[in-house]
Amino acid sequence: MNSNHVQPGELVQFVSILRGGDSLKGHLDCLLEHYNQDSTQTETNLSTSTFTAQHMYQYPGTYSIYARCDTLRENAFFRTERVNLYVECGLSPSTLEISHKDMDKTFLNPVEVVFRHKYCFPISYSLLLDDVIIAHKQTEQVLDETKFLLKVFEEVSFKVNSTKQLLSGPGLHDVMLLLQNNVSSMIYSTPVIFNEEIEGFYIAVKEYVGFHPHYFIINATVSQGAPINLSIQIKSIESNLSRFSGSLFCPHYCHSMVVKTNLTQPGIYKIEATVENKISQSSSWALIEALPQIYNVYISSLKPIPSYSRNYVYAFVRGDIGDYMMTIYLQGRPENHSFTISKLEYDHKDLPSLPFDAKFYKLIKVERVLYHIGMQQVTGFIRNSKQSFPFVGWVEVLETSSCLENLRIRDGNYRGGFEKPLKVFDYLTFSVDFKFTCKNMSEVRYKWLVFPVATDMDMATYTYEVEFEKESFGPELIIRADTLSPGLYVIKVKVTSENVTSDVLEGKLKDYTLIEITKRKLHFVILGGNVLQADNNMTVLRFVSSIDYNKYHRHISYNWFCSIKQEELPTRTVIGKIQRKDSCFDWHTLWVTSDHVMEISMNELRQSEHYYIRLIISGPHYDATYADQEVVVQARPAPIVNLKCWLNCEKYFSPHLSIILQLECDDCLRRKWTLSPNPGHQLPLCDDQEFCKLNASLLNPSSNVTGTGYNIHRENSSVTIFLDALSSHSGGSCIILPRMGSAYTTKFNVTCAGYIEGKYQLMYKFFLQNKGRRYLLQYGFDPVLYDIILPPGNLSNDVTIVIEICTPDQSCVEENLFVTVVTKDDVNDDVINELDAALLSNNLQKIAQFVLILSSSNKLNQSKRKEIFSKMVEYPMLSLEPVKQVADVISHVTNNPKLLEETQLQDAQDILDRVESFVPFSASRYEDVNSIVRSCMTTTSQLMRLVRFYPFKNDENLRMNRLGKLLMASLTPG
Repeated sequence: MNSNHVQPGELVQFVSILRGGDSLKGHLDCLLEHYNQDSTQTETNLSTSTFTAQHMYQYPGTYSIYARCDTLRENAFFRTERVNLYVECGLSPSTLEISHKDMDKTFLNPVEVVFRHKYCFPISYSLLLDDVIIAHKQTEQVLDETKFLLKVFEEVSFKVNSTKQLLSGPGLHDVMLLLQNNVSSMIYSTPVIFNEEIEGFYIAVKEYVGFHPHYFIINATVSQGAPINLSIQIKSIESNLSRFSGSLFCPHYCHSMVVKTNLTQPGIYKIEATVENKISQSSSWALIEALPQIYNVYISSLKPIPSYSRNYVYAFVRGDIGDYMMTIYLQGRPENHSFTISKLEYDHKDLPSLPFDAKFYKLIKVERVLYHIGMQQVTGFIRNSKQSFPFVGWVEVLETSSCLENLRIRDGNYRGGFEKPLKVFDYLTFSVDFKFTCKNMSEVRYKWLVFPVATDMDMATYTYEVEFEKESFGPELIIRADTLSPGLYVIKVKVTSENVTSDVLEGKLKDYTLIEITKRKLHFVILGGNVLQADNNMTVLRFVSSIDYNKYHRHISYNWFCSIKQEELPTRTVIGKIQRKDSCFDWHTLWVTSDHVMEISMNELRQSEHYYIRLIISGPHYDATYADQEVVVQARPAPIVNLKCWLNCEKYFSPHLSIILQLECDDCLRRKWTLSPNPGHQLPLCDDQEFCKLNASLLNPSSNVTGTGYNIHRENSSVTIFLDALSSHSGGSCIILPRMGSAYTTKFNVTCAGYIEGKYQLMYKFFLQNKGRRYLLQYGFDPVLYDIILPPGNLSNDVTIVIEICTPDQSCVEENLFVTVVTKDDVNDDVINELDAALLSNNLQKIAQFVLILSSSNKLNQSKRKEIFSKMVEYPMLSLEPVKQVADVISHVTNNPKLLEETQLQDAQDILDRVESFVPFSASRYEDVNSIVRSCMTTTSQLMRLVRFYPFKNDENLRMNRLGKLLMASLTPG
C-alpha cells in the first residue's frame, strides 16, 4: 500500500508479491479480501500479471487486508499475512463546519463549553484554556454510518469546573480546540467569557481641564467584577449636546481604567460613565470645567551661573493657548511676569538639549544677578482666571564662569529638543563631546542617569530615576536592550570639573538624549544548513542554533520541536506540547527539549524520509521567533556532510560582505556547489573545493546554495542553505573639506548626508587608513567629524579617510575620501593644548584622533606619553570600539620605546592583558579581531626591542603566541 492511513474516497494502490509460485502464474485467480471491524467482507480482483490492484474505501474504519490466489490445477491457494489499513476522516474547516454555542458564562458556576460540527470519525479532542491543557476526549470507538452519510451535526462538550476557572480568573479568555486523527488535524479558536458581578464603581477627574491637543484623564475604579465594558459620554451643561462619547473594554480584572480625551471649547461639562457585563451594571458621574491649563514648568539656567554677574534663568512652560501671570522667587525675591501662549510649537534650535522636547514649551527669560554659591531653589506659581499652578526648580551658581562648554551626547541630534528617539537594537554606545578650558589640576567626573517617560513632551521625573550600578561613571555608557523594559527613556549625562587641590567646582554641564526600547526578534538559524541529508546508519542527530548561548542564555528560552510534516510544526510552544500524530516519535509531543542543544537518537525516530526541526526562541524582551531545518534521510549509504558558515553567517546576510561556506566531509573525494536561482555567478569555481566564497553583491535578495559531497563509491549527500539579504541603505554621500591642507595644522571636516535611515538610526565610523591599516578616529550617530588634523600623505601627498555607515544589524556601506596633505614639520601649540584638554576630560575619541596623527611628529615627549599611558590604564573597556582605540593609541605611543619609563612598561603589559581578555568575548568579525590583535602585536614587538624589557621577554613571547592564536582563530578560510 502507498500508506496505511488514508481518507474516505482516497484511491489506495495495493502491490502483492508471490514467492515460490512462478510455474503457476498463468493458472492463478487472485483477489484481495477486505474485512472491516464487524468482519464484513468485500473483494477486489488482483491482476495476475502485475499483482497490483486499486481500491477506494467509502467509510472510515479499520480494515484487515489479505491477498488470496487459487488454482484448479494444483488444487491449492496462497494467502498473505494480514495488513491493516486505517481509513479516517479528513479534518478541515470545510469538512467539519465547526462552530460553538454561547460562550458567555457566570464565573464559578458550572460551565460547559460546547462545540458543534459535522460528524467525522475518528477524532481526538484536546481543549486548551489560556494555553493550558484542561481536557482530552475521544469519539466513540464504532462508526455511525448513518451520521457519516447524512453529514449530521453533533455536539462535543467539555466541563470547566470552578478550580479550572479560578486558575484563569473572571473575564475574557482564549479557548482552543485541537482536533486530530492519523490523517489530519485542525485548530479552532474562540473566546469564552466568565462574568463576575461588578461592584464599587466610581470615576475621578480633575475639576479643571484643558483643551485639544492636550489630554485630560478620567480615572474609572471598580473594586470587583470582570469583564467590563466602560462607556463614557461628556455633555455640555449649557446645551446638553454631547462633546465626547467613547468606550473601553477590559477583558480581565481592571480595578483601575484610564480614558484619555480632550475638549475644544471652554465651559462646564458633565461626565456620565457606565460599566456593565452580561450579569451586572453600574453608573457614576462628575462635573468638570474646561479652561486654559498649565501642564509642565521646567526651570533651568542651561548651564551653571557665575556669581555676581547678570545671567538668565529660563522658565519653559507647556500649556494651553491663553493669557497667564507668573510669579517667580529667586533668592527670596518675587518677580512678576505676564505672558501669553499664542501657539503650541516653538523653535528652540539654538538651545542645548533638554530632558524633553522643547518645541512644545513657551520660553520665558528672567534676568537676575545671583550671589549665593551652590544649588539655589527657584519657586513660584502661574495663574489664570481661576487657578494657580505652583512650580519648583533649581539653578546652580559657581564662584566663576564654568570652564566646560558645549557639552553634547553624540546622538546625531543638533537642535534643542528630541528629533526622534534612538531605538535600541542590541545595544547603544553613548559618548560625549565638550569644550574644556579648565586648569591642568582639574579632574573631570561623569555620571549617567536614565528616566522613563510616557512621551517626548513629558519631563524626566527624578522620582523614577534609574541609576546604573556599573558602566555609569565613565565618559561612555552602554545601554543594552535587555537591561530595561520596553518604553521611552531620557538619558542624562552630568559632567563636572573640580580642582584636585582645592576641591572647588570649576564647571558643571548636563545633556540629554531620548531612546526607545522595543521588543525585538532575535534573527538566527539552525547550524548546518536549511536542508541536509542524513544517512540512516547515523546514530545521533545533533542540532545547534547560531545564537550565542553565553551572551543570551539568561534572557531567552529555547524550545525544540520535531515533526514528519513541516505544516504541523507549531508557532506556539503550548501546541507543540500536546501529543500529535505527526511527531517524530509516533503519537508523542512535537516538543523535544528546552536545552540550547538538541540531540536525537536515530533509533528513537519513527520511520520517515523527512524530519522537520523547529526551534522557537523567546524571552521577556524578545518576541518569539523561530528557525527551521529539514533533514532528509537516505536509504542508501552516503557520506556524512555538514555545511559550516565562516563569514556573513546571520539569518540575513550583509550585502557588502562576502559569504564563505565550508562543506565538511571526511569521506568525500569530490564536492560540487550549485546556486539557485542562478544570478549569473559561476559556482563551478567552487567545485572540488572544500570552501566556497560568494560575492554577496552578486546574489539575489533570496538565493539557495547547495553543497554536495561524493565518496569513492560515487554515493552523495547534499546540504542546502537559504540566503536572504539585509535591505541595504543608500542614496547618501560624504565629503571632506578643505580638499588640500598642511599636515598637523589644517583642520579638516568630514560630513555625510542623504543616507536614508530605517527603523534604527545609522552608526557612522570614521577611519584613517595608513599603510594598509585602519585606525578608528570617531564612532557614534553623528554623521560629521569636525576639526580633524591629518598626518603627511604618501608619495603623492594623499591621505585616505574611510567612513563605514552601518545599521545595527551590520548592513554597511563604505565611503573612501582622498585628501591632499603636504608635509609640515611644525605642530601648532594649539593642537597640543587640545590634546591636553582631551586627556583632562578623558575623551578617548579625541585622544585617539590626536595621538594617531601626532605620533609621527616630535611633539609626543616623554611626559606626554606618560600622561597618555595613565589614561589608557584607567579607561573602561565596555565595547569593541573603545578597545580598538585603546589598542591603536598604545601601539602609537610605544613607537619610540626609549621614551618610556619603567612604569609605562608595566602599564603597557596591563593594558595588553585587558585587551587580550576582552577580544574573544566581543569581537566576532575577522576585521575587528585582526585590527585589534595587530595593534597589540605591534606594541609587544616595539617593547621587546628594549634591553631593559629583557626580564619580560618570555612573558611577551607567550603573549605573541596567544595573540597569534587569537588571530588564527578568527581567520576566515578562503
